[in-house]
Amino acid sequence: INEVGQGSTGRVFLSHDPYYGRDVAIKLYNPQTGDDDDKARVTRKMFFNEAQMTGRLQHPNILPIYDAGEEDGCYYVVTEHVHGARTLAAYTKPDNLLRIDDVVEIVFKAAKALHYAHNRGVIHRDVKPSNIMLTLDNDVRIIDFGIAIVKDSSVSRIEGIAGSPSYMSPEQVQSAEITPQSDLYSLGAVMYELLTGFRPFRGNNLSRLLHQIVYATPAPIHTLRPEVSEELEELV
Repeated sequence: INEVGQGSTGRVFLSHDPYYGRDVAIKLYNPQTGDDDDKARVTRKMFFNEAQMTGRLQHPNILPIYDAGEEDGCYYVVTEHVHGARTLAAYTKPDNLLRIDDVVEIVFKAAKALHYAHNRGVIHRDVKPSNIMLTLDNDVRIIDFGIAIVKDSSVSRIEGIAGSPSYMSPEQVQSAEITPQSDLYSLGAVMYELLTGFRPFRGNNLSRLLHQIVYATPAPIHTLRPEVSEELEELV
């Protein structure tokens, strides 16, 4: 029907599935042109990895995948289309923050979804505001398990650092083993930003940012938003 979004890995289109009579979202991945065979193979693995894994995850707070495939060198994934949804990226500025109770409820649902995925051997690896969607009735969907790792699978490690630097765990930026705790760290960083309007670490270049993640302590939340309770700050 029309293009509804663009990201670093591809474009998203709103489409209609005549068989089931429902609207769906189709994510079309950027074609890997001119890549060497090894890189193309990794991309292909990564892609079918995402589709297969997320297709196995059935949880009310994880966006369901209906179909996936490859056509003329283009990869696509078909997911539920959530009408009127927006991502949490809309609520990360100091002048447009959610109520504290709403943040707690959203993060609680996201934590339950990640717990479910972790129990099935899936680590998301890229938990960030733009990968958590809010529906019109304020329900939560975690999206884009595109770089997740399935424990014990043949595609257990995609080479190099994957993820979004500001939300990466210390072990992730140091290329150490990634565990479910890495996702929890990222969710904590998201919660910090939703409560304060600031990311926990803000370096003006990548190496400074990564150094802060490993060695620095973020500003206490109550200094940025005084009404946040001590218990909640401790939880974050």
